[in-house]
Amino acid sequence: MRKFVRIIGSRLGRYVEFEFSVNDQDLAVELILPFSAFDDFCELQNAVVLPPEPAVADELERQAWRARQPGLLRRVKDAGESEN
Repeated sequence: MRKFVRIIGSRLGRYVEFEFSVNDQDLAVELILPFSAFDDFCELQNAVVLPPEPAVADELERQAWRARQPGLLRRVKDAGESEN
């Protein structure tokens, strides 16, 4: 079964909001995890990380810099590019 993750936002600069789906990208549940737990979750589930929507990507980048945790968006972009 293929699993997919798409970042849809962040909260308080510490948590990532994302959609998680199995076998169907159109049917998903929304989850919230700390940034470090998100990375572990994706690895454990062997999930394909889909690129976020452009507006979401811009907001995530701003929040990551404010929280002094840049890199999440870069890792997501790198994962999306490696899939293509």
